Amino acid sequence: MLAQLLSSKPKTNLINLLLAHPARSFSFTELRLASGCQSKLLKLTLKELRQMEFLNITEKKRVKYYQTNKHFALYPELVNLLRKARNVPQDLLVAKASKIGKCRLIALTGVFVGKPRIETDLLFVGRIRPSRVANFLKVAEKFAEQEVSFTILTPHEFEYRKSLNDRFVKNILENNPILVVDKTKYRNLTKKKRVWIR
Repeated sequence: MLAQLLSSKPKTNLINLLLAHPARSFSFTELRLASGCQSKLLKLTLKELRQMEFLNITEKKRVKYYQTNKHFALYPELVNLLRKARNVPQDLLVAKASKIGKCRLIALTGVFVGKPRIETDLLFVGRIRPSRVANFLKVAEKFAEQEVSFTILTPHEFEYRKSLNDRFVKNILENNPILVVDKTKYRNLTKKKRVWIR
């Protein structure tokens, strides 16, 4: 089975991408762009990986999102192989988000972490120029293959809502967001996922 999974370079790139970012949930478009896998091969490979139970799949508005199944039988062996890999595909959306500007917190949530029912897909805490947000949203929506919801809070609003145990903020922080930036005083209270960028 392992030989079948790693039978070609594009397939290996795809597997490495999914393994390097197990908390992330990717659309077909994002997987194609990040892995360099051609559409036809990607479609066949995703079907194969689904049959092997390597993937968890969520859906929103008929768009499917693919995420690593950590309970897959060969998951530990594949992670060990990944550690030896020289070129690990980076998370393109995280890389773009990290360049937005001065933010106290940037969180990918919702469809980007396999939780499509969460009320927002992106949370920004800080004073950000609207043009920077607009440019990033174009990329995020291209990757998500649909319109994404986002929330911008000032640092004061975030701190106030967090101190009140606000349901909206609590729901985001307790559902394993990808924290691209976290300069809040509440870092130890979030289930932070390490971001691997090379």
